[in-house]
Amino acid sequence: MPVTRNESERARKQYAALATHYRAIGPAAIVAALIHANKRKAPAAAKSAA
Repeated sequence: MPVTRNESERARKQYAALATHYRAIGPAAIVAALIHANKRKAPAAAKSAA
């Protein structure tokens, strides 16, 4: 059952405020994950060979 244009416009208007409020959370979540991610350590074999 296809969604009509009126239904999609109604849904867009209904959730417009939420979309604008939460729009910046996506990129911010990615940046926070990268900042708090554990850094990879060099393998132990590379340290002993040097």
